[in-house]
Amino acid sequence: MKLFGKMLISVLIVFLLGGCWDRKELSEIKLVSGMAIDKGDDGKYEVTVEALNAAELNSRTSGGNAPSLVETIEGETLSEVSHQFSQYYAQYLVFSHMKLLVIGEDVAKSGMIDFIDYLERNRELRDDFKILIAKDSKASDVLKVTNLYRKSSSLKLSTQLENMFQDWGGDPDMRINDFINDVTLEGKEAVLNAVVVEGDKKVGATVENMNNVTPEAIVLVDSLGFFNKKKLAGFLPLDDTRVYLWITDKFKNTTLTVQCGEDEYSAVRIIHSTTDVQTKMDGVRPEFNINVKAEGYIEGTQCYKSLDKIETFKKYEDLVSKSAADKIQKTVAKMQNEYGLDIFGFGEIMRRQHNNQFSKIKEDWNSYFAEAKVNVNFDFILRRTGIRSDSFLDEVEK
Repeated sequence: MKLFGKMLISVLIVFLLGGCWDRKELSEIKLVSGMAIDKGDDGKYEVTVEALNAAELNSRTSGGNAPSLVETIEGETLSEVSHQFSQYYAQYLVFSHMKLLVIGEDVAKSGMIDFIDYLERNRELRDDFKILIAKDSKASDVLKVTNLYRKSSSLKLSTQLENMFQDWGGDPDMRINDFINDVTLEGKEAVLNAVVVEGDKKVGATVENMNNVTPEAIVLVDSLGFFNKKKLAGFLPLDDTRVYLWITDKFKNTTLTVQCGEDEYSAVRIIHSTTDVQTKMDGVRPEFNINVKAEGYIEGTQCYKSLDKIETFKKYEDLVSKSAADKIQKTVAKMQNEYGLDIFGFGEIMRRQHNNQFSKIKEDWNSYFAEAKVNVNFDFILRRTGIRSDSFLDEVEK
């Protein structure tokens, strides 16, 4: 009886291991790398997907054809539209490797972001794709621009944004969960990077565009879009994105240029930074103390050239600390005075640090943010001067 029982269990396990019931051959599927959402004419949404032509992405099998196929369908819900693309594609679309979601400026300004519920709820989609705003153009135009690197617009942009985030700080590194979290928080407004299509959009959508030394069209990271609740409220210059990363403690690396003399500049590479924000209520006026500690090295200098003295190190540390603190102060002041929107999450920090006080003013938090007192303390430490201490410019001047 024991032997029979073991055999029965073995047979049942064999059936349970038959996990290929929903398999699809590679020739039967097509990977979606990007999706764009615009306002529709006949429906609420105009949904565009970029499906990869895998053979063109491989140098061995490439035949000079289009690297991807871009098609558009209109509908009332993103869910239904996503299942209708068999009108165009013979293969089954797989969204699990999607790298990019582009939202049209008109959609973002009107607050039509309900479609994100489908993207968050869909078990096939991962939560690691980038989200962008298409500024001054349709979101679908962004997906159509071919490029020599990675060929596909979505693949090129996702890599470009990651490099920018790691190397300079021009990308807020927003994924879908980050965006949803910011939209739903009581003490923070959401932000997204904005891109523009520069050049001839029609030529940009052709194979010839990626064969030119200077492409006829290219997608550029342009600015930082910020929201008021669910609606896009405006744009900040790209340089302010770095300040956003400093305050929210997401910073990786950047190069900061500081003026050190009359028409003389020096460049400092900041390689590490940590931020601590403390809040308090001074009567009915909030107060924020932003404390940033950073370290880095000299990348190039036009003054203070003798870098083998402690006094010179101190000059650079003071200069960088003051310059960076001024940049942070100006960006915060801009959001307070011109827009009155807390994109930095000061309200959320106050909720965690002083919940009782914040709960009394949370309904009108942006008004309190606009009147808040902001103190910035930036402490920079210069670790090294590159591979040499003195500059050759000293010898030239002698």
